[in-house]
Amino acid sequence: MKTEEKIRTAVVSGQFYPEDPQVLKGQIRQFLAQAKSRVDDHVRALIVPHAGYDYSGQVAAEAYKSVEGRKFEGVVVIAFLHRMFLQGVLVDDVTAYETPLGRVPVDRELAREIQRFHPLFRNAVPGRIEEHSLEVQIPFLQETVPGLRIVPIYIGAQDITNITVLAEALAKTLKDKSVLVVATTDLSHFHPYAVAARKDRSLIALFEQGNAEVIYEAYAKEEAEACGMGPVLTSILLARKMGWLGPRLLRYAN
Repeated sequence: MKTEEKIRTAVVSGQFYPEDPQVLKGQIRQFLAQAKSRVDDHVRALIVPHAGYDYSGQVAAEAYKSVEGRKFEGVVVIAFLHRMFLQGVLVDDVTAYETPLGRVPVDRELAREIQRFHPLFRNAVPGRIEEHSLEVQIPFLQETVPGLRIVPIYIGAQDITNITVLAEALAKTLKDKSVLVVATTDLSHFHPYAVAARKDRSLIALFEQGNAEVIYEAYAKEEAEACGMGPVLTSILLARKMGWLGPRLLRYAN
């Protein structure tokens, strides 16, 4: 019996990035052409922003440029939900995600392997996911990663339990696999420029030290500000569990 397809269509196309495929492709290619990064075979994970491309596209391109043309068995994208509350972690096992550049298949086998790791993981949420943080990564991935397949993950409550369990699940399931991990966050919001720059630089320094527990404590005390703290801390914990080197800054802007 043929399994019914479930496609997640774009929800911010024409808002956060161009709706026209040629315009979108041209914008991404221009960002990549202007990026100063070089392809690095040692890169295993990226931390990228998720604002509209006019604001954050060039910053994102610095990260994606470092993996351009590399082949991976899959890409795990860790995002979160701005407009919907979820207590646990959603590992989305739909058939595909669709952008103006076409459909990207979901690695449903890997998604379900991750789902089985812990009861915190959910395989469905009610209704349509109105979320941009993951969606805006897909066109960049379509332009840089050949043979792209993704595992979309949304962290609900960005607490230490969800972060730790997800990092443990990924460490177990990604072992011995050539999989790229993409975590997305923006940093501080709504501050005057000088204040934002100071707060962001302080948090970037903590990121580069790679101590997830110290970062989470600062976040819990509201001393550190990032809307995607869960995805970033998951990637930092995962790097430690996998024996990867810590993060290094490619580009910062606000």
